Amino acid sequence: MVKSVKKPGQKPDKEPPILSHEYLLRNQADLVSSLCLIIMSGLLFKATRNLSAKFCMVQHNTTNLTDPEEKPMYSTGRADICMTLFYSLMCIAVHAVENEYFWEKIGRRLHLSKTRMSEFMEQGSTMPFHLAIVIGAGYVFYSGRNISKHECYLGRHPD
Repeated sequence: MVKSVKKPGQKPDKEPPILSHEYLLRNQADLVSSLCLIIMSGLLFKATRNLSAKFCMVQHNTTNLTDPEEKPMYSTGRADICMTLFYSLMCIAVHAVENEYFWEKIGRRLHLSKTRMSEFMEQGSTMPFHLAIVIGAGYVFYSGRNISKHECYLGRHPD
């Protein structure tokens, strides 16, 4: 749990009761990262490996069982709900760590006011998602070999 630094003479924040709504909001990153750590630690032990593997690996097997020579093939399906949940939790934990350590550190060095700091944190926390969207769009555009065919977009433009 991360505690805020108080100046001498100020009263410390009262800790909320455990499992209250405020407690869960304050400590969501710690709780989620602990849950992910428990799931990953389950892969180390033979007794819990099968249960932990459901959260970490693709489970929806589409292999043709009549052909023993065929390699295992996996697809997405209902069996992957646990995996989707786990990777969503990992994204939450990575996002919280990024906000807490990277953007707050930059914001403190810039000595921004409270309102500017909140705007900076909001924009900084959404920036990786915007970058991922732009990179993904660029990849789709490039993989379709549309970069060399830019005339086809401009040629259809009405005069």
